[in-house]
Amino acid sequence: MKRRQFAILGLGRFGSKVARELYYKGQEVIAIDKDEVKIQNIKDEVTHAYVGDITDEGALKEAGVADCDTVVIAESTHMESNIIATQICKSLKIPQVICKANNTIHGQILQKIGADQIVFPEQDTAIKLVNVLTCQGVLDYFDLGEKVKIVGTKALPQWSGKSLSELDLRTKYSITVLAIRRGEESIVIPSWSTPIQKEDVLILFGEEESLKKLDMDITHKT
Repeated sequence: MKRRQFAILGLGRFGSKVARELYYKGQEVIAIDKDEVKIQNIKDEVTHAYVGDITDEGALKEAGVADCDTVVIAESTHMESNIIATQICKSLKIPQVICKANNTIHGQILQKIGADQIVFPEQDTAIKLVNVLTCQGVLDYFDLGEKVKIVGTKALPQWSGKSLSELDLRTKYSITVLAIRRGEESIVIPSWSTPIQKEDVLILFGEEESLKKLDMDITHKT
C-alpha cells in the first residue's frame, strides 16, 4: 500500500481516532492542535505532532500541511476556526480537504468554500472515514472491547492453496477462523483440512495485537 501524507487539524475524540487509525495503517500523519495536553497524548501515535493554531497559515505551512495529500479538519466546536482552516487548506492547493461539520448549515458553508468532503458525526465514524481513505482488503471490523476484535478479510495471497492446518493461525497468532465466505456459500467453523481459495473471505477472531501481525489492512468498523 502506498504511503500517503495526512494532516489532522483538531484532536477531539473524532480527530484523535482518525489520526491514530491512519498511523496504525502505516500512513504518515501530522497532528495539530492548540492544546498541548492533546499533543502530548498523541505524539507517540502519529508521525509528527505540533502545538499550533489551525487558523494560522504560517503555522500550518511550518508543520508541513501544504505537502499533504489529504487534510482532515476535525475541529468543529469552533465553527469559525473550522471554516478559516478550510479556506487556508484550499488556498494551499491541498488535493483533498475533508471537514467535520456540526449540522447541515455548517456543511453547506463548508461546501460553498470548496471542501471536498463533509463528514457529519451522526452519519460517519472515524473508522469509516479511514476506510474511504485507505480501503484495501478487510471487509468488516467489529470491536468487542479494548483488545478483542472480529475482522473479515480477503485471503492473503500467500494463504491460497493452503489448508487451515497448514496456516495454523491459532498456534502462531492465537487467531481463530470463525467462518469462510466463498461466493454464496458460508462455511461456519471450518475444519482444519479446509483449503483456502484465492477469493475466500475469512472471518477472524483474536486480539488486536495478534491481528496486526498478519499485516492486514483493517478498513472499517460497524
